[in-house]
Amino acid sequence: MSMLQTLFRLQTLDSSTDAIRVRLYEIDRALAESPAVNHARAELQQAESALRSLASELKLLELDLQGIEQKIKDEEERLYSGKIRSPKEMLEVQREVELLKQRREQMDERIIQQMEELEQLRAVRARCESALAEAERTFADDSRQLREERTKLLAQAKSLLEQREALCAVLSPTVLQTYTELRKRKANGVAVSVVKGVTCSQCGEALASSVIQMARHGEQLVFCDNCGRIVYAS
Repeated sequence: MSMLQTLFRLQTLDSSTDAIRVRLYEIDRALAESPAVNHARAELQQAESALRSLASELKLLELDLQGIEQKIKDEEERLYSGKIRSPKEMLEVQREVELLKQRREQMDERIIQQMEELEQLRAVRARCESALAEAERTFADDSRQLREERTKLLAQAKSLLEQREALCAVLSPTVLQTYTELRKRKANGVAVSVVKGVTCSQCGEALASSVIQMARHGEQLVFCDNCGRIVYAS
């Protein structure tokens, strides 16, 4: 294997490793959290918060109603006890009882309405609980598949690393340093470009025939005049 063939093989291994690294990052992010689960959980929390708020409001209404009921009872007892001697006071008490009963009726209607709303919210909460459970099941299934994929990718990465070490062992430190520095400078991490026809496959610029000839010989570094990558001709 010529020096340029070795470098091209090294580039192929490194590009594969880069792709694995990107995929592992995506998998780790996907395993860390699930947007679907987070959304379903937020919906459930919102439903539970609304349910608690309405239940508290309903409890206060029921307590107010109890107070009104007791006040009606007290006023009616006073009205029929015979203790009120003044007709004017009696009329006032009767009017007060009527007003209290009207208020009781209004509160009864509000309580019934809120009880219906409470049942509707309980139904919403049940649906949210079901949606969360389904999202968690789906996430668990997906996570199993992702963990399996992750294990396979790690094994592949280990194999690629072993192959890489073997290739690096036959390259001179100077060549390897040149390759490594090019990898760092290029956005896509590609330091070795294959000759495609008469052009550089990475930048698309035409290559001089002398460059292509040296690239085919493969025993010395030759570079694309445009993008500066090492040129390899198969």
